[in-house]
Amino acid sequence: MTHRLVIRALILCSFAVFAATASEAATVRGRLVHQANGVPAAGITVTIYNQYVGRSSPAYTDIYGMYYIYNVPAGTYYLELWIYPGANPIVYPITIGEPYTDIPQILVP
Repeated sequence: MTHRLVIRALILCSFAVFAATASEAATVRGRLVHQANGVPAAGITVTIYNQYVGRSSPAYTDIYGMYYIYNVPAGTYYLELWIYPGANPIVYPITIGEPYTDIPQILVP
């Protein structure tokens, strides 16, 4: 009987650790539009960066100008918009919460 209790306790602890880990990650989402005409800005590379976590994998805006970056720990970051290949990014400070962080619409050149 003691053996079963130990196994149950281990299973419950595993679920608790999984739930805690899952709740620490957020999804960052936002929309980019061209400032000249308000048309969605498709195909722009978006990353987030902070000195402790590093830079995220790139996300790309879709035909609606939307981007999504998944599994981001809560914290303070820089949103980087890579508008032109080889150019420096446009950078915005952001704070990420859980489970979703919606970035207000951004106008891009």
